[in-house]
Amino acid sequence: MNIQNILNSDFHKFFILLSHIQLQLVALVFLVILEITYFHRRKLPILSTWCFSAMMIFSLVFVLLDTAAIIEKNVPFYRFWQGRLISQLRIYAFLSVTLSIYLYVSLILGKKQSLSKKEKIKILGIYGFAILVIFLAQIRVKNDENGFYSYRIMNLFVNACSLAFASMTIIDTVNYSIRNPKAFFKGKRKYLFWTTAIWIFMSFFQMFVPLSSISSIAITAMSFIMYLGLETPGDFLDRETNALNGTALHLVLQNLTSNKKNFFIMNIDVEDFSQIEEKFGEDIANQIIANIGDFITQQCLCPIFRSEQNSITILVKETKKTNSTYCIDEMIGKIKNRMEDYWQIGDNKFLVSSHCDFIYYPADVPENLSMHELTKLIDNWHSYSDQKGFVRQADAQLLQKRNREIKIIQLVTDAIANDGIEMYYQPIYEIQADRFSNFEALVRLKDTTTIGFVSPEEFIPIAEKNGLIMKLSDKIFNLVFSFVSQKKLEEKGISHIEVNLSGLQSVDAALPNQMTELLKKYNLNPNIVNLEITESIAITSSFMLKKNMDQLKKIGCTFSMDDFGTGYSNLSQIANVDYELIKIDKSLLWPCFDEKNPNCKNARVILENMINMILKLGKKIVVEGVETKEQFEYLKKMGVTYIQGYYFSKPLPEEKYMEFINEKI
Repeated sequence: MNIQNILNSDFHKFFILLSHIQLQLVALVFLVILEITYFHRRKLPILSTWCFSAMMIFSLVFVLLDTAAIIEKNVPFYRFWQGRLISQLRIYAFLSVTLSIYLYVSLILGKKQSLSKKEKIKILGIYGFAILVIFLAQIRVKNDENGFYSYRIMNLFVNACSLAFASMTIIDTVNYSIRNPKAFFKGKRKYLFWTTAIWIFMSFFQMFVPLSSISSIAITAMSFIMYLGLETPGDFLDRETNALNGTALHLVLQNLTSNKKNFFIMNIDVEDFSQIEEKFGEDIANQIIANIGDFITQQCLCPIFRSEQNSITILVKETKKTNSTYCIDEMIGKIKNRMEDYWQIGDNKFLVSSHCDFIYYPADVPENLSMHELTKLIDNWHSYSDQKGFVRQADAQLLQKRNREIKIIQLVTDAIANDGIEMYYQPIYEIQADRFSNFEALVRLKDTTTIGFVSPEEFIPIAEKNGLIMKLSDKIFNLVFSFVSQKKLEEKGISHIEVNLSGLQSVDAALPNQMTELLKKYNLNPNIVNLEITESIAITSSFMLKKNMDQLKKIGCTFSMDDFGTGYSNLSQIANVDYELIKIDKSLLWPCFDEKNPNCKNARVILENMINMILKLGKKIVVEGVETKEQFEYLKKMGVTYIQGYYFSKPLPEEKYMEFINEKI
C-alpha cells in the first residue's frame, strides 16, 4: 500500500469519526461558551449556586466523556476495560447532572439554602445506590454506523434514577405552586417546564432507544435554559454598582445562618449620600458607592452587597484566620483610612462622611431572630445608634432601641386598624386680628400604657420607614376634616387648619386627588387647609413636591414651611417656593431669652434679621414655642403674624379645644 492510499484511508477514518461525534462537538462548543460566561460573572456563595455550578461542571464532563468514548472506540490499541471505565465515568457524570438539577430547583423553589436530614438521607440513598450499580452492574458499549451507545442493566438503571429525580422535581414544583399560587416562581414557570420536559424525554428515549446519542445535546439545552431563565445574573446584581443586591444579601444570610456559621456584618454608610445626589446627580452618587465597593472587594476579598442606596454591606465568615480581633481590626482600619481620603469621579474630588455599623452574628443579635428581621436590622442598624466615631458596634442600648421601635410599629399598626388615633389641636393666635384664627392638628396614639407616651416626632419617622405612613396620614386627614365639618369651625372664625405632611406623602402623586376627594367628602372650602412641610423635605424632594404644591394651590390650599431654621436653612427655598407661612422653630426663639446663654445677643440679632427678611419677602410668620409674656411682647413688637405656644394653650383634645374656642369667641 503506497503513502497516498494510507493517507486516504486515514482521512476516511477521520471523517467517519467526525460524523459520529458531530452532535457532541456542537454541544461541546456551545457548552464551553456557556461555561465561560457563567463562571466569569459574580456568583452568590450559597448552596443553590454551588448546585448550579456543579451541574454546569458535570455537564461539561459528561459531554467531554461522551466525545471521548466515541474517539476511544476508533483508535488503535483499544481495550475493553478502557471503554467500560469511560462509560462508567460518563454515566456517573450524567447521574450527577440530574441530581444537581433536582437539588438546585428544590432549593430555589423553597427559597432555602439548606437541606433537612430527611432530604439528605433520601438523596444520598438514591445517589449512593446508583453509584454502586454503575461500577458493579453489567454494561455493554457499542460503536458502529449508528454511533456510540451503551445498553443493558446499567443504562436502564441510571436513566430510571434520572426519571426519579425528574419526578421529584415535578412533585416539589406542584407542591410549591399549590402553597404559593400567586407568587409561583416569579414568572419562571416556562423555563422549568422546558427543562423538565427535555429531561424526561431524554431519559425515556435513552432507556428504550439505546442506540440513540442525544444526551449531550439534551444536557446542553437544559443547561442553557436553566442559565437563561432560572439562574439569571441580573436578579442578584445592583445595576448601578455591579455589587450584589438586597435579594442576594437575604439568600447569603439564609445560607450562613441555616448552616450555623459565625460571621461578621459590616455596613459602610455614606451619611451625605442624599446631599451628593441632590447637588451632583444620581450617577455621581452611585459611582461613589461603586468605587467604595470596588475598593473593599480588592482589599478584603469578600462578597459585598448594596441593599440600601447609601451603603455597602460586607459579610465575613469567621474562620481561624478571621477569628482574631486583629484581622477584623486590620480590615476595618484599611476601610476607615480609605474613607477619609478623596474619591475621584471624573474631574471632581469628593470627601464623604461615613461610618461602619458592625455586628457579630450571633452574639450581637437577639435570639430566634427571623431572616426578615435580620435583613431589616442590617438595613436600619445606623438609625438605632447614638454612637460617634467610625465604628459603631451593636450593644445592649442599640438592641433596646430596636425593641422599642418594634413595639412602636405594632402600636401604630394596631392604632390604624382599631381606632387608636387621637387628634389634639393647638390654638394659634393672630396678633393683628386679636383672635385665635388658626390651629395646628397634632396626632397622638391613644395607647399610653404599653410603653408610655410616644411622641409624634418618634413614631411618625418610624411609620414612614415601615410603610405605614400613607394609611396613618389618611386616618389623620379624615379625623381632622370630620372634626372641622361637624363642629362648623369656619363659622366660629377659624380661617386655617394646619396639618403636617410627611416626606413620603408630600411627594406622592396621588396626594392632589386624595385631598380633593376628602374636601368634597366633608364639604370643606379648600382655602381652610394649610399643609405644613418641613424645611428638610422641601429641599430634598423639590421636584415632585413642587408639582403637588402647584396642583393643590390651584384648588385653593395653602402651604407653610415648618421648623424653619432647624435643618438646612436654605433661604433660597423661601424665595423659590410660594409659601404663605413660614414657621420659625422654638430653637431659634429660646436662646434669645436664656440669661445663662453667653450668645444671647447674637441669637437675637439672628432672629430679628430673619424675621425682617421673611416679612420683606411678603410672607406671614408663625413663631412656635412661645411660653412667656416677655417672648410674646417681643415678637409682637417685631411684627410677626401668629403666635403658637404654651403661653396661650398646650395642644388640646377635641372637647377641650371646643371649650377653649367657645370661651374666646
